[in-house]
Amino acid sequence: MNSLADDLWALIFVRLPLKSIATFKLVCKRWKSLLESPFLRNLFLSHHQNSHSMWSLMLKDNQQEAVAHYGCEIWGHPPQQLGSYIATFVTELAFFSHKEIYRHARAVAYTDVGLILIRVVSVLRNVSLYVANPVSRECVETDPPWVEPEEDYWNLGLATRTDENGGVLGYKVVLLYDAESRWTNSFNLLIYSSETGLWKQETVQFPYSFHYRHEFSYSISMNGHLHWVARDDVNDDEVVVSIDFYGSDHPVCRVTSFPDLGTSPLFQRFCTVSQGSLMYMNIASQGDEYHKLSVWRLKSSWEWNLVSEISYISYEHTYIPLAINPFDAETVYFWSNDLDDQCLVSMNLGIGEFFIHGKSERGSTDGCLLKTPEGKTFIQLAQEFSSFVLPKWLYRIPNTVTNNSRQPWFISNPTFIW
Repeated sequence: MNSLADDLWALIFVRLPLKSIATFKLVCKRWKSLLESPFLRNLFLSHHQNSHSMWSLMLKDNQQEAVAHYGCEIWGHPPQQLGSYIATFVTELAFFSHKEIYRHARAVAYTDVGLILIRVVSVLRNVSLYVANPVSRECVETDPPWVEPEEDYWNLGLATRTDENGGVLGYKVVLLYDAESRWTNSFNLLIYSSETGLWKQETVQFPYSFHYRHEFSYSISMNGHLHWVARDDVNDDEVVVSIDFYGSDHPVCRVTSFPDLGTSPLFQRFCTVSQGSLMYMNIASQGDEYHKLSVWRLKSSWEWNLVSEISYISYEHTYIPLAINPFDAETVYFWSNDLDDQCLVSMNLGIGEFFIHGKSERGSTDGCLLKTPEGKTFIQLAQEFSSFVLPKWLYRIPNTVTNNSRQPWFISNPTFIW
């Protein structure tokens, strides 16, 4: 083939979903070289710059999805939702890595760049932690720094650093250890860095004391930060606690008050992620006649910006806020908690109209398949959900470590799970 032929093939490949591109890598060395080239990657990203990737709102205690968009031009149309694939991958990883029978294995942290953190406990109570891409089936074992069997370390989350195209440049696994009291104003952390392949101890100081076990169970990973919603012990106010793991040589903590502390919101405060920003929405009572739905965005200056405020009427049903679409800040999701008709409800903030979704349906606007949960035990606190978003390209898990035990590896052929 010559360069002209490569250019023609590139124009064809960028119109295919990533599932097909991964398969065509196996055809010949020439195609593999072309499909892994920066030229093809940049062309693909440019072609799909206005397209949305697949995403799911995951229950953090298991692999069940609350909301899922899992059909798109970028990735194709898998026959099942992402949660099913994640559960299968976690089980296969546990069997592959532990020849002995393991006690349990589950995903304990999700990110908006396609990576998850998996915790596997053997029958001997040994704990293993893996950073993995459940789509490519690639994973890295981080080798926890303890020698004796240990389960007392608290999984705080997975912080990531990305480039302008969403490619992961590095990640840090963050654990909490040695918490001596129920309330604490400092965290003793164990942090694994992909850049060094080593664990490091750090201490982070807070301006308030927080209930470490309850408040910090569910983190939001975004732009090198981990965020939590916690309640301080001084004013008993809900605040956003953020730790920056990439801004300096040591983790830096910041506490941000919610913008509506002077009101009485109808629902417990929580945060979600949309278009690369931390978002907050809630419904406040405005008297007997109507309520008001307000949506804020946390700016880089750590100030809240009110982006939407509309009258909210839930009629005879109670609609519980769930999340904001990760790619469209104008679309918010609720759960109808009516005992006779529990279902997912979305609202377009631009026009202020509700749309009731069925259990599984084809979206009318973006062609995405929307999956909603079944059963009446689904709805929990909104802060117990985590957004999991696939990237727009077949990025490998970053690794700068020469130690063979820390190299990324695959539990099967590095193609796809569907």
